[in-house]
Amino acid sequence: MTPSEYQQLVEFLGPRFTQIDQRFTQIDQRFIQIDQRFTQIDRALGVLSDDLADLRREMLGHFDEIYRRLERLEQEYQAITQALRRIEAGLADERRRREIIERDLAELKRYVAALQARIEEIEQRLAD
Repeated sequence: MTPSEYQQLVEFLGPRFTQIDQRFTQIDQRFIQIDQRFTQIDRALGVLSDDLADLRREMLGHFDEIYRRLERLEQEYQAITQALRRIEAGLADERRRREIIERDLAELKRYVAALQARIEEIEQRLAD
């Protein structure tokens, strides 16, 4: 290649390489912008991740409180159920006792009626 051909080649390719360099510079700027956006997104995701972790801890705390309250309600339910069984057993005993007392009272009334009849009979015999 002669020096003049080389010079023509440089003159021809020089502007083309300049255009390519400008294009690479533009692409570099776009990559810088994209990198900055990724950095911002990473920060936002980090904050979001922290917020979600805080929310999760808070929700788990609420669930723990709900489970604690449910456990307490379960214990109270068991205590009430046992007390109700004792009351029902006591009422059943009272019913049996009342039935016995009512039978005894009816029997006493019959005895009193029989005694009253005998007293009246004795009084009539004495009056005759």
